[in-house]
Formats: sequence, C-alpha cells, structure tokens
Amino acid sequence: MYRSSRLTYFYKYIFVPLWGIGFLFGIIAFWSKDDQFSYDWSRSAALMVGWIIIWLIIMMIRLRSGEANYENFELDTFVGKKIVDYKDIEWIYQIGLISPILISVKYYDNVIGKSRKILIMPSTSEYFFRIILFGELEMTKFIRERIIAANPDYSKDLEPSRWLPAGLIILTAIPVNLIIEMYFSHF
Repeated sequence: MYRSSRLTYFYKYIFVPLWGIGFLFGIIAFWSKDDQFSYDWSRSAALMVGWIIIWLIIMMIRLRSGEANYENFELDTFVGKKIVDYKDIEWIYQIGLISPILISVKYYDNVIGKSRKILIMPSTSEYFFRIILFGELEMTKFIRERIIAANPDYSKDLEPSRWLPAGLIILTAIPVNLIIEMYFSHF
C-alpha cells in the first residue's frame, strides 16, 4: 500500500558516511595550516561537523525501510521481513521542520520484549527536499488509521510533538555555537 522511499538505503549507507568523511577530510586538510584563520576555522568546523555527524548517525541508526499495508507494518531487515502488528505500535508522528520528510514510529517488539523507535522516509518524490509545516502525508494518516482500527484506545493526544526533534536539534546547537563563539572571541 505505502512503501518507504527507495532512497532510504542511500541515506543510511552512502550519504551519511560519505558526507561525514568528506567534511572530516576537509577539516583535516586545514588543521595544520600555518595561518591563524585556517587553524581557527578547522577547529570550529570540527566541532560543528561533529555535532552534525552525531545527529546524522542517530538518523542512520533509526532509519528503516518498510511497507504499510492493511494487515500490518513490514520492516525490511538483513535477515528478511519483520512484521509489526498495528496493535503493537505505541505512537506515530511526522517530524516537522526536517527534510527529507521522516515519520517516527515507536512500537513494542515482542521478540526483545521492549519498545523500539524507528524512522521511516516515505516515498514522496513530489515532496522531496520540501518542508511540510502543518500537514501530514497520506502514509502517516494511513498508518495512524490502521493503528486506531487495531487499537481503539489509541489517542493522537499521546503522540509526541512533531516539533520535538527540531527543538532538540536547535537546543543542542546552542552550546556548540556558544563554545565556537567563546573560542573565537578569545583571539
């Protein structure tokens, strides 16, 4: 019915590692330059890139490929398909202010006996690299409808705020920027 983007594997296994390696190589290239600007720039860039890489690694670890159909939610794994019943999904929401668009899902994994959080990148070529502030994609609405059908006690009010991830990214950027500012104001 609704399938995750074919670019999921590209983002997870190619984009994030290449992006990180490319920027780290650039920082290392400027690290040992004799002029003060290159020296200062490389250290500030290393701190900022480190912060970005931490967030990209979190995305890379949680990003999954899968398909939502009427019966269940199927996740692709290295050993095959993992079936998640809609009644086992604790919440779902579409993350705001993040591009590409991501859907966050928390479900109870019966095999390991605890809840897991994953990210799904919907297949949406018409929305690629666009930010949707208030609306939701059809995939998000469909999965929520299937959850409600399997669990009538489900309440959208218990879903985390769609602005929480963007808020956490901004909050963690503040100390990084303050450290960079203090470092540059020292000279």
